[in-house]
Amino acid sequence: MPVLFHPPPHSRARQLHAAAETYFRAAWKLAPQEAAELGLVQYRGKLGPNDPGSHRDRIRLFEQTLPLIEDLPPGEGDDWTDRRAFLAFLRTGLFFTRDHPRWQIDPQTHSSTAVNAVFHFLVRHAEDLRAVTPDILSLVAGIPRFLDEGRACLRRPVPLWTRLAVRSSTHAATFLEQAAAQIIPLAESPARAKRLFTAAASAFRAYARHLQKIRTGPANGFSVGRANFEFLLRERMGTDASAAELLAEGRRLVATVSDELRREAAKFGRRPADEILGRLRDEWTPSAGDLLAEYRTVTEAIKKHPATAGLVGLPRGEKLKVLPVPDFLREQFPTAAYSAPGPFDADQTGIFWVNDLSKHAKSETERRAEIAQHFGLELTCAHEAYPGHHLQFVVQNGHPSRLRRMFSHAIFYEGWTLWCEKLCIDQKIYRAPHARLIQLHDALWRAHRIIVDIGLHTGGMTHAAAIRHLVTNVGFTKARAAADVNWYTSAPTVPMSYLLGREKVASLFAAQHDSLRNFNDQLLSHGAVPFAWFDRENRPVAKR
Repeated sequence: MPVLFHPPPHSRARQLHAAAETYFRAAWKLAPQEAAELGLVQYRGKLGPNDPGSHRDRIRLFEQTLPLIEDLPPGEGDDWTDRRAFLAFLRTGLFFTRDHPRWQIDPQTHSSTAVNAVFHFLVRHAEDLRAVTPDILSLVAGIPRFLDEGRACLRRPVPLWTRLAVRSSTHAATFLEQAAAQIIPLAESPARAKRLFTAAASAFRAYARHLQKIRTGPANGFSVGRANFEFLLRERMGTDASAAELLAEGRRLVATVSDELRREAAKFGRRPADEILGRLRDEWTPSAGDLLAEYRTVTEAIKKHPATAGLVGLPRGEKLKVLPVPDFLREQFPTAAYSAPGPFDADQTGIFWVNDLSKHAKSETERRAEIAQHFGLELTCAHEAYPGHHLQFVVQNGHPSRLRRMFSHAIFYEGWTLWCEKLCIDQKIYRAPHARLIQLHDALWRAHRIIVDIGLHTGGMTHAAAIRHLVTNVGFTKARAAADVNWYTSAPTVPMSYLLGREKVASLFAAQHDSLRNFNDQLLSHGAVPFAWFDRENRPVAKR
């Protein structure tokens, strides 16, 4: 097998890349489904072991590799950043397997891994499922064993995560039954394929029944605690700021954005922003007459807009498809979503999925409500496609250091997308009168995320209090607020990364003297790592 993590030309970090090679080869034997999602075809169709011993093997692998990397010379430039990113990967991996062991306290770890391995292939190959049908069937065949092993791992799991896993496992069973209708006719032996899907769906329902009887742990077991949260701030966000300092920054941003939102709403009358946006949403219809056509038109218009060329360069040969979500996947997607190619995929085509549930509405009222969910899609297109996630990930996947392609930190990739949304309004790419009102309303939500994220994971806010906070301060329904908070509990530091990331990009740009395009191009050239790791002294982004 060829060496994967060979260092870039002239790199002095050969020991680092050799250690990374050793680590990932061993890790992918334990979790081949992770390697397959990265685009390594030799791992396709394999669902690794999931028994307690395999998780302890992963812990030992982290424990053996971490001191080897810590003992290496720090290096300079790209070598320093590669080493720092790998250290963060190892430290956080060890934390979530040994110190806050998700495989023991989060039943979703087992159910989501099993179904996502199948889901990944279905999403990336939805236009030609025949080519991956054998791999999908191989994965489906492994699901009953994987879930049985997962049951043996659980030790007093978090009650919230247990309830969510019961619900998601039931949905996973339904999803597999829907997927079966697409895969069985393509199989060499339809009868065998049917048996495999039936067994996998039954395994998910059995897993859900088991979870309803299991003894759970403390209600706040999702909280990592202040000291651990600040450890994650350093490793995931690259900041030495304390939780208290970032909480103060979150409150400042809430006040600042709230004031800007009030001033912007005043341009439309005396009603609050929520009410104004609600009326605009209810009245909105896609000018192209069809949602998919609207997304395609807007995405192409942003890409070709003269101002976009002044924002960032497009990688040679990049491709993006704007596609409708297949019917059997429509319950698995939000209104729109982006699927990035893996860092080692030979085909670097991104897919921008549009989920038009209005076509399945049973009444005109329901149809209108579904269409209204896509109001403001111009910012969605900027966020997910150009110059947002699609552009950022395609650039990252071409980084000279193949090791760097492996690491994606939310402070960068979500901060980048919010920066893109802001630029599309500032540069008049999105010119609707209400564009800035939408952007500010979404920014306020992201500002409150900072407060909730910190509160949940440092013990200052319960799950119920976090839901009330979003209902009261952002205007969410209780159901939408609960869905958001459920995610926050399992992703400490990620929710806060959006607006804090954008603010960091803005401050970097304000401190330099380059053009906007050169700045953005240089920013993307580093890969999705915390800004502090290529700007350790808060200076302008250095040219490569």
